[in-house]
Amino acid sequence: MNTRFLETFVWVARLGCFRDAAERLHLTQAAISGRIASLEEDFGKPLFDRTGRETRLTPAGRILLTYAERMLDIGREMRTALQADAPLTGVLRIGVVETIVHTWLIDFLNRLQAGHRGLEIELTAESTQQLHERLRRGQLDVTLQTDPVLGDTITNLGLGQMPMCVIGRPEDGWRANAVYSFTQLSEQSIMTMTRGSQPHLGFLEVCRREGASPKSVHCIGSLAAILRLVRAGIGIAVIPAAAIRDELQSGNLIAISTTSPLPPLRLTVSYRLDPRTDANAIVASLACEEAERYALKVGPQLALPAS
Repeated sequence: MNTRFLETFVWVARLGCFRDAAERLHLTQAAISGRIASLEEDFGKPLFDRTGRETRLTPAGRILLTYAERMLDIGREMRTALQADAPLTGVLRIGVVETIVHTWLIDFLNRLQAGHRGLEIELTAESTQQLHERLRRGQLDVTLQTDPVLGDTITNLGLGQMPMCVIGRPEDGWRANAVYSFTQLSEQSIMTMTRGSQPHLGFLEVCRREGASPKSVHCIGSLAAILRLVRAGIGIAVIPAAAIRDELQSGNLIAISTTSPLPPLRLTVSYRLDPRTDANAIVASLACEEAERYALKVGPQLALPAS
């Protein structure tokens, strides 16, 4: 029996909705329906009553829910017990976006290697789109990036959020006690992350709501390149505040207050399910712990833990 299917059943039962379970597990509704149908075929009985607006458990579903929750609890306890006695070994391929490189990646790698000295890490830093493609192709085992990856063999977990900000040089006349509209900001050359990324789309959405028409928007995949251009006076940038914490604290750059907040950057760890080992799941769980530890350390202005 596939425990992932049982997990899907439990979430549908808890949320009372296939759509909400799909969002919680970062799967399509078709994938959720397929897993439930497979369980119903295995047991030979319907598990949900779908005749009304609400999705209700059948008598067989209520019986299964008790056992399914117990089985999932036992599975988690078993993995935890085995982790303590068997450090991870072998090669693990991790892909990461630059925002995490500039925030909590080093602490994460140090803790990972301290607890699992036999584990060899192969690290790749690329855009979210590239990491998604490499994870789907089996070229990566775990990715730390911004958006869930859909797929029956891939699991996604939230890593929390990082507030976005607009940054510029203080010598260019930006005042810390002033508030600027996006119409005013749109007169400048503006740099965002990769085209189609959360920061890029979030900035365009706020401009649309305020009726602003940016004069020049540059989509740049490298945080280091964006910072260099801003420091050179080429323009201003939309960037996660946490990634430039030192620059803001030193006063080399200034966070420009805006009339509307930018959507926060949502972060996700995605990993491939591997029947041979729990290494991917364990490392993903450790990433969640590190992201939460970082958020608690720096505070909500720079990072928020997953809810």
